[in-house]
Amino acid sequence: MLDTSTLAHGPAAFAAAHGLTYQPTSEPSGFGGALFENLRNAVVVDRFTAEGFEVGTITGAPGGSQTHRGATGATVTTSFSTSVRRSYGYLAIRLQRRLPHLVLDATRNDGLFGSSIPMPIANDQRLSLEGDFDRYFRLYCPEGYERDALYVFTPDLMALLIDETGDLDVEIVDDWFFVYSTKPLDLGRAATWERLLRIRLVVGEKAITRTDLYADERGAAATGAVVAEPGRRLTMGFLGVNPRKRTFLWLIGGFLAIDAVVITVVMLSLR
Repeated sequence: MLDTSTLAHGPAAFAAAHGLTYQPTSEPSGFGGALFENLRNAVVVDRFTAEGFEVGTITGAPGGSQTHRGATGATVTTSFSTSVRRSYGYLAIRLQRRLPHLVLDATRNDGLFGSSIPMPIANDQRLSLEGDFDRYFRLYCPEGYERDALYVFTPDLMALLIDETGDLDVEIVDDWFFVYSTKPLDLGRAATWERLLRIRLVVGEKAITRTDLYADERGAAATGAVVAEPGRRLTMGFLGVNPRKRTFLWLIGGFLAIDAVVITVVMLSLR
């Protein structure tokens, strides 16, 4: 039972009343995913944790890198960085199985240049959904995992996501289900906690139920304990291009300065 009256006594009192651990500031948890792997020099504030559950606001400078083999067997490294720190609110719910990397990029929170997610995702990993779901979310999944994505994001789960998280981004990575806000969470407001609880009970439980029997047939013995390497992370791509599929040496170095934001993208294919 959520007792928001304890918020009047401060976040520590609220946490104690609900079996949560509260930290005013902390280093980020060791999660995977867009925020936790692609925000540099990050710090978390107002962090509330319990078994299989975490809420907080993370602030850092978007930037990261990814190295893999290209189409010709050459090593391809994609990296990006920005100079401006950004803040994102997040809710993390632990699943019972490891799943392939899946992203639902909400269209309602897009910025001037599109996606608000701090990770450039290659466009050829986008999977269209049935009905009008594409109006609300862009679904991304690793190549070859299209059936897995549709197994997870069934029409009934998608309907719940539109109703409860239509203005928020959703990511599944490893055995965690994340919901992201493009702004810090106001965890001193009762309405924020009421919404988070509703997402946890309605969307989170549905996601857990839907995925508790998932097993990657490409993984070790299809036990559900392992997702094969190609499914573990989406491929980054500058301007939507997938560097895995380039067959020539490609070097891009540049910057874009808008409102004091500097973005640098480098793609290298060597050997």
